[in-house]
Amino acid sequence: MIANAGFGFCSNGAILFSGDSTGGTARVEVFGNGIVNCRFDVSAHNVPGVTVGSIEGDGLVLLGANNLTVGSNNLSTTFSGVIQDSGSLTKIGTGKLVLTNANTYTGATEVEAGALVVNNTTGFGTGTGPVEIHAGILGGSGKIAGAVTVGTGAGAGAVLSPKMTRPRPRTLTIQGPITLKSDSTYKVALNSTHTRADKIVANGGVTIESGAYFIVLGSGQAVLPPGTVFTVIDNKSGMPIAGTFANLADGSSFRVNGNTFQASYEGGDGNDLTLTVQ
Repeated sequence: MIANAGFGFCSNGAILFSGDSTGGTARVEVFGNGIVNCRFDVSAHNVPGVTVGSIEGDGLVLLGANNLTVGSNNLSTTFSGVIQDSGSLTKIGTGKLVLTNANTYTGATEVEAGALVVNNTTGFGTGTGPVEIHAGILGGSGKIAGAVTVGTGAGAGAVLSPKMTRPRPRTLTIQGPITLKSDSTYKVALNSTHTRADKIVANGGVTIESGAYFIVLGSGQAVLPPGTVFTVIDNKSGMPIAGTFANLADGSSFRVNGNTFQASYEGGDGNDLTLTVQ
């Protein structure tokens, strides 16, 4: 289903779901990023909301107070428009949903499968509510406003991986507290040739529950000079990181692509997770 921009408000395309209508695996595309945008509107649907196959384009998504579940067709799509209102967003399916704009919805964002990539450059990519990764992957180089919880503590596993499929490591900024549950994994891409690594900027504090794992995905063949430091969790909260990864004790060392790194949870300005070349 495609909604395109016209020459005035009345001629702009709109896709509306109301009552108990169902979206099935429909591919929804809304275009026309301007003064009056085309819209995909589920605000009049009955609670709890509606499921569609995928969303893409640069128009508007109006949630009302409903939940919009996206991903039933397993496609990977990019949405660069604005999702708004008080409702929530749920990602399902094996595909990847990339959000590149400042969204304003206030409900929760949940990932049940596949990947959610937050690549906004202004505002907050997932609105203002909490973000929960029950399974699947959270990545990107944007900014998230709410609290982030990776894993459930008893699920199939969830992954935090800023780089995702990008060629170089990325930085993901989280304004609220971040909790890595016992069934979570933090995957860090580290490129020795470009001397860069994935980084989480955590403004609201960091909690690592017992059982959470840390993995470095090394690339590049450069032998780095001793003392080279990579900050993989930049903890801005002023409080220490609570807990450690199950396979990365404080002060422990490991070797990747010809370089040996030592971990410190008191690195940087005293409360960051750093990897220092030995």
